[in-house]
Amino acid sequence: MKAFRKFSVLTLTLGIVFLMVVAGVVAQKGTSIVTRIKFARGRTTTVERGSVHRGMSHDYLLKAGAGQNMSVHLAARGGVCFDLYTPGPADSLAQCSKDWSGDLPRPGDYRINVLPDTTTERSIPYTLEVTVR
Repeated sequence: MKAFRKFSVLTLTLGIVFLMVVAGVVAQKGTSIVTRIKFARGRTTTVERGSVHRGMSHDYLLKAGAGQNMSVHLAARGGVCFDLYTPGPADSLAQCSKDWSGDLPRPGDYRINVLPDTTTERSIPYTLEVTVR
């Protein structure tokens, strides 16, 4: 019985240590908040507001069709920009941009990743305007 109790305590302790290590690795990679953009009926433009700080980003997903035109504008003070990725094999249409406009190459979920630069210590508010026609 004592051997079983020692084994149980050891197993529990190792499990807790493992979870703490995994949590530390996840925290180092940072976090991303994911939001699905849905346009109001009859509207082609939407505005999203948020704030980011070092180690954090916001991913916005929106469904669009091939050949549609999308424009993205980011207004923020300080070092905040966005990356834009296509559906499927994630090709980058924009990297660390404040403005982008163009025709979309394929249908599916496009991802706009709003992120701060690596030196940002404080939370920086932003406004993201997305238009799809």
